[in-house]
Amino acid sequence: MRALVDRLERLAVWALRGVVALLAWLPLGVVQTIGRGSADLVFFTGFKMGVVYANLDTVFGDTKSHAEKRRIARSANRNLFLTVLEMLRASHPSAGDAMASSVAFEPESLAHDLDGDPRGAVIATAHSGNFDQLGLAWSRRFTKPAWGVMKPLRSPHIGRFLVEGRERFGFGVIDVQGMSSMLRAVRRIHAGEIVCILPDQYARSYGAVVDFLGVPASTHRGAASVALQGKDARIIVAVDVRIDDGPRHVCHLTEITDFARSDDFEADVDRLTQRICDEMGDVVARHPESYWWHHRRWGHPGSNVRRIGKGGVARS
Repeated sequence: MRALVDRLERLAVWALRGVVALLAWLPLGVVQTIGRGSADLVFFTGFKMGVVYANLDTVFGDTKSHAEKRRIARSANRNLFLTVLEMLRASHPSAGDAMASSVAFEPESLAHDLDGDPRGAVIATAHSGNFDQLGLAWSRRFTKPAWGVMKPLRSPHIGRFLVEGRERFGFGVIDVQGMSSMLRAVRRIHAGEIVCILPDQYARSYGAVVDFLGVPASTHRGAASVALQGKDARIIVAVDVRIDDGPRHVCHLTEITDFARSDDFEADVDRLTQRICDEMGDVVARHPESYWWHHRRWGHPGSNVRRIGKGGVARS
């Protein structure tokens, strides 16, 4: 049975390589039309949209009408489909530069300052817009090496295909393999490089339960932990926003410069995780159409997370 699965996964990778070549050959406008059309078809059938509406209800409640939530959901669905096609297209050598040129960093001065600084940095990146394309844009315009922390996929063949695509961007990959991955990330910081981590996913019982968009959410602590272990590490929050359901992106950068450390490392990690979520949430609240509402950010029904208290951050 395993041999059959292995063979099917290999065939899937070959099929993906063909799709990449086709997407690179097609004009970008055609690719965008395919992405939006496919997304709208799925949206109007309601397939897999239950989680999206549940998340929007959790965050916005009665403050937004059903029509407004529907508009946000439709754009978010388009963003998801467009992101997948863009990632595949960008992994082809002939399309990388054109895809990278569609991303603007805001403020650009912060990106240039970060590139020229000998200190390392942690970039806490939100699941918003096309976060993968940010790595491509960075590697094409700046010289400081950047690495992304990535959870291995169940399929090793498809996982390798994805890693190879990111490496073709010029973007390194650190696989999440227990505590050793965090140690490797800290070493990169000490070497004056950049490590990108996406903390805004449901982290179950081992996460820090902090407010995200005003709602308690179990959140991965890795970005804060690596930042606090990295010598003189700069802490940047990056939230990508797709403009008008199209190919242009603006990556909003915010640096956290006023975080005061204490002698309690674990409490500091939780407090910094909250601060990162605050900065992310500020941009997401202004541009909800670009956020990945498709994942269960606030947990599964009955997850029973609790808010932060005086004695530290509660666990789910």
